Amino acid sequence: MPELLQKAYKNQLVTWIGKPCHFRLLYKISTDGCSAPVFHQRCDGQGPTVTVLYNTNNTMYGGYLSQNWNSNGGWINDPSAFLFRLQYNGSSNPLKFAVSQAVHAGYGHSNYGPTFGAGHSLHTFSGTINKSGNYFPLNGYVHSIGNSYNLNGQNSSTITNDSLQVTDLEVYSVIDGADYQDKPKDKPWREHTEWTEEKMKEIKENLLAYKPVSEANVTAANILLLGQIGAGKSSFFNSVNSIFRGKITSKACSGSFEHSVTTIYRQYKIKDRSSGKFLNFRLCDSRGFEEDFALDAQEISFILDGNIPDRYQFNPMVPFTPDTPGYIKNPDLENKIHCVAFVIDGSTADVMPEKILKRMKDLQIRMNQRGLPQIVLLTKLDKICPDVNDDVTNTFTSSAVCDAVEKVADIMGLPRGHVLPVKNYESETKLKTGVNILLMEALELCLDFADDFMDEQLDKIASEEK
Repeated sequence: MPELLQKAYKNQLVTWIGKPCHFRLLYKISTDGCSAPVFHQRCDGQGPTVTVLYNTNNTMYGGYLSQNWNSNGGWINDPSAFLFRLQYNGSSNPLKFAVSQAVHAGYGHSNYGPTFGAGHSLHTFSGTINKSGNYFPLNGYVHSIGNSYNLNGQNSSTITNDSLQVTDLEVYSVIDGADYQDKPKDKPWREHTEWTEEKMKEIKENLLAYKPVSEANVTAANILLLGQIGAGKSSFFNSVNSIFRGKITSKACSGSFEHSVTTIYRQYKIKDRSSGKFLNFRLCDSRGFEEDFALDAQEISFILDGNIPDRYQFNPMVPFTPDTPGYIKNPDLENKIHCVAFVIDGSTADVMPEKILKRMKDLQIRMNQRGLPQIVLLTKLDKICPDVNDDVTNTFTSSAVCDAVEKVADIMGLPRGHVLPVKNYESETKLKTGVNILLMEALELCLDFADDFMDEQLDKIASEEK
């Protein structure tokens, strides 16, 4: 049976459950039918389970029991039980609600679907429910959801929309131990050279020697970093800067904040500590995407076309226009963006808010119109796979990272080879060879694509002059 529960939400549930485990789908009303007898046939005596409801408001909620479901007509005592919300109105917003009356954690009845709490807190359905159009009108109730669970200030409306009109309901068995799919494969899913100090030095020397296409009369390639807040845009610059400074640095403001910490358009240059020279590329940083704050698409177009100067202060109340002081009226190829790097958190890519994804896709249309090459820097590898967290050289043998790359490639409509796993320096205090190699290899591809763009622009100019 196809599963609706995305990997990022499974990881969240594993964290709440508090031990390594994975999930196996036992029951799904869209394929098995919405019937209490079928639920009990498939789920009774199966050990710990997670029940997830997907309602028509695009909200996901449910409950966890560490004890068996049964049909005995009695309470199920479970001090480890909890209810949860994973998504609300289409936005990822996970919350856990611990049991407050363990003796009433669950209720097993032959004519009831999954039922939690006294009163009942969450009674999904009874008997058999037929589908109505594109949803199942479950006949249970959620209005007493706080009876046996601590809601921490939430209520039935903010957890469930007070709605049991569901497009699906799934029950998963919770199995001890990490999923074998998260363990490294023996065979790499992408060809990769050795993880040696010599290889790292070779890539570093190539970057130090890089010069843009000579005919373009461009002193530095401009790579624009775009992405959701907290994905690691500014951290990517800091990490690259650290490599060439020979120590961990934090020149650009970065971190996991509610709102973007980048409020100024910056064209960051990288200076090599050994030679004292600047490298011939710039990493351009802009505001992060926020669900409740729409970036002005025209401002991004001005950045792409080279109209916005370095250190421009964004002002959401006064958008950038051709009349704004500093507007570059006739930008040349030196001012334009030559490659765009979308920075995406690989651990939450499959639960990216629809608003954010739509803005990124809209911007891609503008980039495609300009012929701008695009890549994805896939960050947070340590959260995608524990083995990569332990050793970054497991990146290209990890099934979990491979799955994330394929998923993001599909989401963004880009070739898989344009999705590059990277590990930013965040908690580390010392530079690491493997991390450096991933970062610099991604940068090399950006510069290759930037050169391709400049070549194409030169060909275009030449053809227009004929």
